[in-house]
Amino acid sequence: MPTISPSSPHPSSLTLEAFCAAERPDLAELYCLGQVDSYRRHPGCVAALWTVHLAEAFVVLARARDGTAAGGMRVHLRRPGSPLPVERALAAVCPIEQAVARARGPLVELCGTWVAAPHRRTDLAASLTAATLAVARALGAAQIVGCAHQHVLDLYRRFGAVVDDSLGTHPYPDPRYQTCVFWADPFACPEAQAVEAWAEALRAGPSVEFDPLPAVAA
Repeated sequence: MPTISPSSPHPSSLTLEAFCAAERPDLAELYCLGQVDSYRRHPGCVAALWTVHLAEAFVVLARARDGTAAGGMRVHLRRPGSPLPVERALAAVCPIEQAVARARGPLVELCGTWVAAPHRRTDLAASLTAATLAVARALGAAQIVGCAHQHVLDLYRRFGAVVDDSLGTHPYPDPRYQTCVFWADPFACPEAQAVEAWAEALRAGPSVEFDPLPAVAA
C-alpha cells in the first residue's frame, strides 16, 4: 500500500480529498473534467457519464502538488426515489432494479474510477478504491454494488467484488465492452489493511498526503 505521510509530503506526493460533491462544487468540477479527459482515451466510455447525478455523490479526488487532478472515484448512497448510476445504466437490459431492491441496506455504489495518464504506472487506482471503501464504511454501507467492464474488473475483484452472473454481461457503454454487475461487502475485503489505513487517515481530516507506489507487474 502507499505511504500515507500527511506531515512530510514528498515533491511527487499526491493529496487525496474526500467530500460531498454538492458541498464542494469546485472540487467536483475538477473531478468531472479529469474524468472526461480520461474517458476520451477509451472509445465509448464518455457516453456512460450522462447517467450520473453528480450532486448526489461523495467523491474521492487525488490531486498533484500543482493542483491538477490525478484521479478520482465516487460513492453513491442509494436513497428512495433516486436510482443509482448502475440502475440508470443497465435497467433496460437486466433486472438490476429488482436486485438492488433486494439488497441489504444501506447500499452504496462505487463507480467513476479514473486515473490521469501520468499516474497510470502507479497503484493510484488501488489507493482510490481503498479510500473510497473507507468512505463507504463511514456512510454506514452494509453492501456495495457496481458495474465493471473487462478492463477494470480485476481491480474491483482485488477488493472483494463478486460478479453477479444472474444479471448477465452487457455491451455497455458500447459493444467493445463486456460489463457485468458486482457486489461486495465493505467489511470483508481482501485489502482490509489498506482500507483501514485510509479510514484512519480520513478520520483525521478530509485531506491526506500520500505517495503512490509503482504498479506491480502482472
